[in-house]
Amino acid sequence: MTQPLLEVRSLDVNTPEGRPLLRGLNLSLGAERVAVVGRNGVGKSTLLTALAGEVVDPRVTVRGTVRRVPQLLDPRAAADAWSRAHDLADAVGPAWWREAAALGLPTRPLVDGASRGEHRKLELMAAFLAGPDLLLLDEPTEDLDAAGLAWLLQRVRAWRGGLVVVSHHRELLAAFEHFFVVAESGCRYLPGRYDDVRARLDAEHAAREERYARRLGGLDDDEHHDHTVRRRRQRKRAVGRLHELDRSQSRMRLNSRRGAAQVSQGRQAEVRDARIEARRSEVRSIRRALTVQLPLDVVVPAPTVGAGDVIVMQGVTLEAGSRVLVRGLDLCVRHERVAVVGPNGAGKTTLLTAALGARAPSCGQVRVDAARVGAIGQGAAEWRVDASLLTLLEAGSDAPLDAIVQVLAAHRFPLALAERPLRSLSPGERIRAALICVLRRRPVVDVLVLDEPTAGLDLVGEAALTAALKAWKGGLLVASHDLEFLRGVGVDRWVTLGA
Repeated sequence: MTQPLLEVRSLDVNTPEGRPLLRGLNLSLGAERVAVVGRNGVGKSTLLTALAGEVVDPRVTVRGTVRRVPQLLDPRAAADAWSRAHDLADAVGPAWWREAAALGLPTRPLVDGASRGEHRKLELMAAFLAGPDLLLLDEPTEDLDAAGLAWLLQRVRAWRGGLVVVSHHRELLAAFEHFFVVAESGCRYLPGRYDDVRARLDAEHAAREERYARRLGGLDDDEHHDHTVRRRRQRKRAVGRLHELDRSQSRMRLNSRRGAAQVSQGRQAEVRDARIEARRSEVRSIRRALTVQLPLDVVVPAPTVGAGDVIVMQGVTLEAGSRVLVRGLDLCVRHERVAVVGPNGAGKTTLLTAALGARAPSCGQVRVDAARVGAIGQGAAEWRVDASLLTLLEAGSDAPLDAIVQVLAAHRFPLALAERPLRSLSPGERIRAALICVLRRRPVVDVLVLDEPTAGLDLVGEAALTAALKAWKGGLLVASHDLEFLRGVGVDRWVTLGA
């Protein structure tokens, strides 16, 4: 019998901050293709790192060669990605050039290095061409344009070694028939097509909601019973005092009986309190796994009515090295919704950076009223701070905690994640947290500038983000490869680069 490529026995997995993720994990993997799914923040990336065997652990046995492409690529490595890629080209030969052409990559290094999408393409291409026994890919569709996605799907379907992919991308997940579901309650294996697995998870989610409702009802019954018992006991004590007529031996006997009764009643109260607290803990644990739906239009603020356009670009030309990315662009944004689209390396991020006034154009003029703009970069990297979302919201508002929690619930943001440092959140959840902070700014901004806001988001998170931006009545300047998302939020003007 062929030995598995990967064996895990009783493995405990924690976040880098020490928060428990998985306990007693057992796993055996051969030359299968497995997709790891689960909501943002449950530890999928941490699990993949543990499976890679990059940290020596006797509970993880890896046979053969392993290659992992992380979700968060080191931006410092992008500068020399081209030189490393061409070293690989010398070793691989013509196959490298065929892959580069399929990915839409230029055949020569660029003076300004690789964009995020080009960097990911190069890392993915290198991983597949290396031909490891076990390939681990964390959110490989992130930053990829249409050509990159088509190439990745073809490569995944043709792969014959071991493959573990963490992803939320529907089209990529449709290529798998084995799923590893990660949740706060543990991990489990589900076989089948993705649509069937998704339907099963949705049905389980509905069952949890029903169970939660029953538990809440039971908790209310217990609390009502406890309140009734306590009031009855208080009345009996009051009546007992009124009837204390015997001040001699009978009083001693009465006090003795009363003392025993009070001890018994005290123990019963402790049992009731313990039962109620256990029920409350159960309700809280169930509630963490549920999605709370409240109307977003109640908590998404209306933009201010400022005078004039917020962002004005006149005859703007943007260059990167010898490449002209944008030529003679005219663009005005106040309450319009503008989508910037195009292949990797076309200059979408460069255009947004210029629109924010952080990059001077080669030609033309840019005017921006920075006080009326809220910006979130790719992966909300600028929001990698030690403060939690709750801390930031409380510091920026005099609203009571209940009102802040209502905002989080309306955005379907997990309260457990809201208490953690933003630095520890996944990129997808950090983007959502940053958006909530930006929308709560006072005075309210007029225009949101977002760079690939759906990158790394799970299906629930993407739906919540789409709903929030759809409810937002202000201007929007957004760069994205996700056309379905762009159509969902509503776009007034499309700016296509690299066409």
